[in-house]
Amino acid sequence: MTPDLKQICLSLLTAALLALLIGCGGPGREEAPGENGPGSAEEVQETETPRETALLPVSGTEDIQKEIGDAIRELRQPAEMDVSTLALGETAEMEIKNLYYALLSQHPEFRYAYDLSAELENGCLRVRIAYMPYKTGIWPEGWEGLPVSDLNGLLAAAEEHMGAEPFPIRLTDPSLTPDEMSAVLRQAGGGYILCALSRDGTEIICTPAVGMTMEECLSRLEQAEALAHQAAEQTLTDGMTERGRAAALYGYLTETVQYDRRYYADRAHMPIESQTALGALRDGVAVCGGYALALELLFREAGIPCYTVSGKCGGENHMWSIARLDGKWLWFDATADRGLAPRFEPRHFALEELEERYSWDSSQIDGLIAAVGKG
Repeated sequence: MTPDLKQICLSLLTAALLALLIGCGGPGREEAPGENGPGSAEEVQETETPRETALLPVSGTEDIQKEIGDAIRELRQPAEMDVSTLALGETAEMEIKNLYYALLSQHPEFRYAYDLSAELENGCLRVRIAYMPYKTGIWPEGWEGLPVSDLNGLLAAAEEHMGAEPFPIRLTDPSLTPDEMSAVLRQAGGGYILCALSRDGTEIICTPAVGMTMEECLSRLEQAEALAHQAAEQTLTDGMTERGRAAALYGYLTETVQYDRRYYADRAHMPIESQTALGALRDGVAVCGGYALALELLFREAGIPCYTVSGKCGGENHMWSIARLDGKWLWFDATADRGLAPRFEPRHFALEELEERYSWDSSQIDGLIAAVGKG
């Protein structure tokens, strides 16, 4: 073999080896950057798990879903998979996303994995997961959100910083779940404003009621708080026990507020105020939401922790309250006791257990009352 021919053969062999190294799982492949930079909702975050150089063989979509689930559980990126024997075509990314959505439906605790992308090339499937930063500890560079250490801190942040602009937070407890945080944020807003976590869990986003501006909603919430303060000043006296304060405020609410019958007879013309504390405290007319939200404000004026619970009573949508009296969490349903006082004793005041006709999702309050009860 001539020297020139030897040189050509050597060059071809070198090129072939390089091609293998730069293939689907090789170290020479570059990462696809996020479209909007670090920390954006579209970013697919990488953990610091070392890259796998060998492809993971899979025999079916159930193997793909299992690898995605294992990766989410372990807070890592899925291994690159050999899917050359599977019939994945032009809709491969959507098929993989459907596997991901089904996984989240089965395991809602995995929702900190808030996005997923998939790329299929030459029989190699590459899946990347975007994790909420509070779970991985990988935050956008320079992020300075308000530190939030528990569910009560999250609720307080939402109530204090409610407004048109998203408010940045920095969650510090990785054990929190997206579902319980979402449930807690629904406690804020007083029926006028919907508060929710941003997609990546780095901000609180507030949305005003349909047909209202944020300024109008905030004004009505301030009015309701002022009226609750005024009612408490007029109702409470020095020397009352905690239970005595609760009974006095509960009696004030059930005696002075009438049920808005338009809920059944003419719901289209029932004002939103009837579903809020303002309807109860200013107008003296409310439905269950107004009673419960008003009781929450009144009890807070007396230093009694109180939350509003949404569920069903007798198969119908309903709202009532849970409050902590003398170290114990008890149930209250002011709507059910309206009009009884002062002639009759209330039947739904400070109950240790509710009747079987009440049903609700306990996740909306479990984390809150556990945090309040510490110590």
